[in-house]
Amino acid sequence: MTKKAIREFQKLSGLTIDGLLGPQTKAALALGEESYIDIGEGDVSDVNEIVYSKEVEDAQIKLKDLNLYTGLIDGLYGVGTKNAVKEFQRLANLSIDGVLGPMTLSALEKGEDAYVTNKKDQDIESTNNQTPASNSNSNLAVDLRNYNPNATCIAGYVNDNQIWVPDPCFYPVFVFRYGQTVQVNSQAELDAYLNQNWSLEQEKVYENLGRVPTQNYVDGVNSPVNGLIMSGSVNNRIVIGVKNDNNVRARPQSGPQNADAVVEVLVEGGMTRFINIFYQSDTSYHGPIRSARPTDPTVLRPLDGVLVASGATGGLIPEIENMGVPVITDRRPDYFRIASRKAPHNLYADTSLLKATAINRGYQKSINPQPLFPWGDPNFSNWINNSYLTLSFSGYTSTTWTWNGSNYTRTYFDAYKNQNRDNPHNWIDSNGNTGQITTDTVIALFCEPYIHPLQLPSVKTVGDGRALILHEGKLLDAWWKRGSNQDPFHIVDSNNNILYVPKGKVWISLVPNTKSPSFG
Repeated sequence: MTKKAIREFQKLSGLTIDGLLGPQTKAALALGEESYIDIGEGDVSDVNEIVYSKEVEDAQIKLKDLNLYTGLIDGLYGVGTKNAVKEFQRLANLSIDGVLGPMTLSALEKGEDAYVTNKKDQDIESTNNQTPASNSNSNLAVDLRNYNPNATCIAGYVNDNQIWVPDPCFYPVFVFRYGQTVQVNSQAELDAYLNQNWSLEQEKVYENLGRVPTQNYVDGVNSPVNGLIMSGSVNNRIVIGVKNDNNVRARPQSGPQNADAVVEVLVEGGMTRFINIFYQSDTSYHGPIRSARPTDPTVLRPLDGVLVASGATGGLIPEIENMGVPVITDRRPDYFRIASRKAPHNLYADTSLLKATAINRGYQKSINPQPLFPWGDPNFSNWINNSYLTLSFSGYTSTTWTWNGSNYTRTYFDAYKNQNRDNPHNWIDSNGNTGQITTDTVIALFCEPYIHPLQLPSVKTVGDGRALILHEGKLLDAWWKRGSNQDPFHIVDSNNNILYVPKGKVWISLVPNTKSPSFG
């Protein structure tokens, strides 16, 4: 095996790229393609392409000076560099995404001065002269040291009866995450929970909203995915959502042009990926397929859908399945690799085989899944004339949908590709035919962003938020709401009256609500 081949394998496997057959490289070689970082490793290659970068080399030098990085100073953004960046971001109280963005680079220039290590002491000092908080659930962010200054303070401990004895000076604080509530009993314990994305603010509790109303819609006749009437001969026994890569090396993709609907979600590095939903349609050539993310199952659950992906970060697939969404990953012959692209951007699949596998495994929950949106015939008098909509997912990625008189065409900005804001986004089929991605209807749902405990950028699709809907050169500015992941998306006006969504092939963009759209 040549040194060049070893370096290429190390790059695909997220190892230090030194061209040497060390123990880690040999262990990875024993796994073959399964060691590639698209399978269960968070897709490090997507965050910063593993090619030499002076910026990365400078960052490695600074990280080594901070005793955070122990690898080679090679200017290559591998796993070791990313982990060092994430540790620095944690110490500097930055968003922990492992990306060498402007804020991280600016903080690195400050070195240890960027750390927030004295936050605890600063908090203590700032509260020395405050009046102790009262014991109220409405005020949970309280002083942890001086609640009862007349008591004799102790370190909390578990007594002989296995009962926790708290510090009498300490006022209990509660932290919240994903519907769970935990009482913490020391400042150190609180810091630990907050570092794991728990919050002092209790999350809102929503109630199931149930099925959406529809117009001129019949179960088994109209598609729950886009509202269109289905042919009697279609293979529509089960809904599957297949992950589609949107890395610069993955374009043009195969799948969006065939799907009944496409959902676009934010992932690491400020990029997006697609969930191509198939119910009444199929394709024998879908790809490239990439790994699952936390937002994926939230849009498939109301359809009783099955998620198809190429692995996931460790621990995520059980979480997805506990939500009620089965997962199919890396199964032959349903999956296959094509020779014209390099791994990990060469994994493809046949959706009809995937549907058969899902049904054979007993994944089918309902004969006629509920409609995903309130499909109907809207009153367009409430809509405004519109020619384009630009949606920003991050500083690295934005998309524009332009009305051409018959449908909406897609262009994009990708900072990893170039600085153009009007790159045509094309698809390609197995015969090499290409065309620009189009859709009948665009639905942009603005969702609250958050970082999943596995350090994966995600958005919340339960709750409510702004919704922009484009159809036939018109735009509706409305609201979406859901009470649980079992709910479809209810579209309502400011008075909570239901608004119907026109039937047609739909592109659904789950946009962080911290980003503002532009349209005209």
